[in-house]
Order: sequence, then structure tokens, then C-alpha cells
Amino acid sequence: MDTNWTNIGSVDLYPQDLGSCVLVGDVQVAVFHLADEQRWYAVQNYNPQNERMVLSRGIVGDEKGTPIIICPLHKYRYSLKDGKCFTDEQYSLKVFEVREEAGELLVKAS
Repeated sequence: MDTNWTNIGSVDLYPQDLGSCVLVGDVQVAVFHLADEQRWYAVQNYNPQNERMVLSRGIVGDEKGTPIIICPLHKYRYSLKDGKCFTDEQYSLKVFEVREEAGELLVKAS
């Protein structure tokens, strides 16, 4: 297996349509499983707008067909696909590859 991938546990540990935070090395990663799409997303947990580790506690939604995470503090909206901030273009998130393999979730955060 590619050593850049980190096993972050069983897929059963992650609720649908809610975020979870995992530590991969020294990076906090917010992980989301969207039920409608049956797809996984992973972005940095750090919100650059308010400088807080809060995105895993945000609200998932949709912005013109793009899955988003909404910051729970100031409601800034970020794309889960590419990290683009819809609220203010000066901000963006790092997006990580995530995949399911044999019932386990793996993230590439390095």
C-alpha cells in the first residue's frame, strides 16, 4: 500500500452528513460522508477566516450543486470538492484525498 495513505479507522465510525475530526500526523482533518452522494470528503479542520479548528463541526450543505461545509461560527461556506470559499475569495481550504478500502477509511494528508 502507498505509505502516503493513513488508515483513520472503520467507515462505521463516521456518521453520515456530519463531520468528524481526525489527526493525521500533525494535521487536523475534517472528514465528511455525504449520504446523498455516497461520497467521502476531507478538508483541513482549520478555518482560515476565524483561525479556529471548527470545520468538522460545521453544517454540510449545497451551493449550486457543489457540496459545501458551512463554518459553525461565522457561516463562511467552503466547497468540499476544491476548498474554494464562496463567501470570500481570499480564503480557501486544503482538500485531501480520501477513499474507502475494505471497510476502512484512508486519507492522504501528506
